[in-house]
Amino acid sequence: MRAVAFSLLRVLRLPLRGQIWVPGGLLIGLVAAGCGGNVSTLSFPGPPSTTAATQPAANTLPGDLSSVAQAPVAGVTTTTAPAVGPGSATLNGTVLGASGPVSGAVVEADRLVGDAMAVAKANTAADGSWSLPNILGGRYRVRAWQSPSLGMGNPQVVFLSGAQTLSVSLQLTQYHGPSVAMAISPRNPAVGQQANLLVQVTNPTVGSDGVLRSPPVVGATVTLVNGSNWQVFNGNPRTTDVAGNALFQVSCTNAGASPLSAQVANQPPVPLAVPDCAPPPTTTVPTLPSETTTTCPSPPGRGSTPTTTAISC
Repeated sequence: MRAVAFSLLRVLRLPLRGQIWVPGGLLIGLVAAGCGGNVSTLSFPGPPSTTAATQPAANTLPGDLSSVAQAPVAGVTTTTAPAVGPGSATLNGTVLGASGPVSGAVVEADRLVGDAMAVAKANTAADGSWSLPNILGGRYRVRAWQSPSLGMGNPQVVFLSGAQTLSVSLQLTQYHGPSVAMAISPRNPAVGQQANLLVQVTNPTVGSDGVLRSPPVVGATVTLVNGSNWQVFNGNPRTTDVAGNALFQVSCTNAGASPLSAQVANQPPVPLAVPDCAPPPTTTVPTLPSETTTTCPSPPGRGSTPTTTAISC
């Protein structure tokens, strides 16, 4: 029995220190086994089995995405583009210039629907007439041009009912270069006061899209003329820079209206809208107080002595 206990301790790897302590139940089983002359093999239940939890895939999405909130996307809801026709209305008219009807001009009618538009174009006949038949009603913006020198400053906006025929007369302005503009600083120079006079030279041109543009004229010779009441200090004539500007340093010699013109190359002089010259500033000399005579009391035995305020009594 003792040998069995030692064997059990050796299996269990327990230290043997003096006495052997074996649990009662185990000891009874060992005794019983020893009494019978047979040693039974001890068996212990195995540890409970553990199964690792299955982790969901990182990219697994829920089946129902109706509750997922999405950030709004900037933009507008798209709609069907507007059209000009076919319809039962008609726009027509005549294009006129400074010399009368304009042949071969372009007429553009933009049908405006909210922020969108549809475009229709026509060309004028020899008598300046034009027509856009079979169009839809609505609000139209109408303009005309003839590149490179005829254009409209502002288009006409008209309303056309569904079956209406509306005539529109369009007046064109002629643009030809060079164009001269000016600015002066100070805005109201005084006589004898030096001022900066800026003359800008551009070449207004109507493009094939009907838009008026004014590119600068570079390297043009600008001469100030017809200005007997003006002096130029930095040279006359001067040449325009890359922005089409020529800068003059000037001074007027007389108060009031002082005409002045600018001549570009050999073109006719263009009057400049210079302001009237102000009178020269007056110089104020401070006035000193005049000397006054006062009488100081005389010492005893002497008469009064006249003196000035500069002398204290």
